[in-house]
Amino acid sequence: MTQNDVLPSDADPTWWKAPLVATVAGLPLLVCEFVMGAEAALGVVGGAVYWAVGLLALAWVLPHRRSARMLRVTAACAGLVCAILPVLFVVAMAMVWTSA
Repeated sequence: MTQNDVLPSDADPTWWKAPLVATVAGLPLLVCEFVMGAEAALGVVGGAVYWAVGLLALAWVLPHRRSARMLRVTAACAGLVCAILPVLFVVAMAMVWTSA
């Protein structure tokens, strides 16, 4: 074992789990929303698409230390929620239109 194989004492060996789960769940939604033009069509809620991309990217680039674990999980979860928000808005609007 060389010196480069040893992780620093404050390194988080599972830093990639939260961003990966959020990206796997949110990326197909984001691609679909960009293809359909949801960021322009939904007005205020459409801005959540840009927030989702930014928060998911932030979750990946945060430092890989244990002290940044909660910040990384929070950014990943917030990015996933922002990715799901336009879809939930469209579903809610469809339910309102069909019930009338």
